[in-house]
Amino acid sequence: MGFGARLLALQDPDGQSAGGAFFPAGFDFDGPEAQVGQPWTATTWSLNSLREWGLDAAVLGDTAVRLDANSRLDANSRWEYDDLPYWGGEVDCCINSWTLSNGLWLGADLDGIVDWFLAHRLPDGGWNCEWVDGSTRSSFASTLNVLKGLLDYERTTGDTERVREARRGGEEC
Repeated sequence: MGFGARLLALQDPDGQSAGGAFFPAGFDFDGPEAQVGQPWTATTWSLNSLREWGLDAAVLGDTAVRLDANSRLDANSRWEYDDLPYWGGEVDCCINSWTLSNGLWLGADLDGIVDWFLAHRLPDGGWNCEWVDGSTRSSFASTLNVLKGLLDYERTTGDTERVREARRGGEEC
C-alpha cells in the first residue's frame, strides 16, 4: 500500500483526518504537546499531502464520491479558530490558501474564500497571516501561498476577471 492509499485509509468516517481541521482533535494548545509543535496529521495537512503528491482527485472515486467527501467536511469540520465552517475558511491567509486549493481539487464551492482574499489584501499589494494581529506589511511567504491558491482558482474555474488584478498586484509585491 502506498502513502496516499494509507493516508486515505486513515480518514475518519466524518471526512476529517485525526478529528480536526488544522490540529488533531483534543490538541492541547497549552500543554506539553504544544511545545513540540504542529503534529501535521489533521485534515488540512492530509489533503495538502494528497493533492501536492499529485493524487488525481478522481482516485477518490467519481464526482459523487468527491462531492460526498467535501460535503462531509462541510457538515463536520470546523476550524479550531472561532469554530468557523471548514470550506468557509478562517482568518489565516495561508490556511485559506490551502483550503482554496484543496477544495478546488475536491470540487467544493469556494467563491467565499476568494472574496475573503480580495477583501483582505494589504495596501502594499500582498497578504500577511499576521494581519489579524495588526500587521500592515505583506509577508513574502503568506503572499506566495495566496498567489498559489488564486492561480489554482483561475485555472480550475476560468474566472480570471475577478482575481487577476489582485494576483498581479501580489506578484509585484
